[in-house]
Amino acid sequence: MTLKQYLSQAVKLDKVIDSSFNLLEHLKHFGLKSHSFRDVRNKNHSKPESQVERALIKIHKLEERLNEDIDRYVDLQEEIIGLINNLEDLEERALLERRYLLGQTWDKVAEECFMSLRSVHYIHNKALKKLEPFYNKIKEDNKNVS
Repeated sequence: MTLKQYLSQAVKLDKVIDSSFNLLEHLKHFGLKSHSFRDVRNKNHSKPESQVERALIKIHKLEERLNEDIDRYVDLQEEIIGLINNLEDLEERALLERRYLLGQTWDKVAEECFMSLRSVHYIHNKALKKLEPFYNKIKEDNKNVS
């Protein structure tokens, strides 16, 4: 995985979480929200009794997966922040945070940093070159842990 791909993971996972959350809300909206999730979660029998109970169990599983994705997202955000904080230049840090943590478009980054698009790309590439050794160390450390 390249450094750009690594940094882009948080924005992609954020979109997956938003989509899963919307799906969950959509499913709950269709008549299932009136039933108690607590009752279904506390039952320990092998076969659900009704179609509604089966649907509630599926919704509960989706909630669990969503919570796992949120945990992974928070961990990934912390990792990326830690990586970006290796940069001494505050302008480079702000630019990378806007792009890879907030998911802003290049145009929005340029606008909010009061720069031309060309300057944003130049600073971005310069920052990535500075971060590459830190990222390589992270990759190496992850190989040693696995």
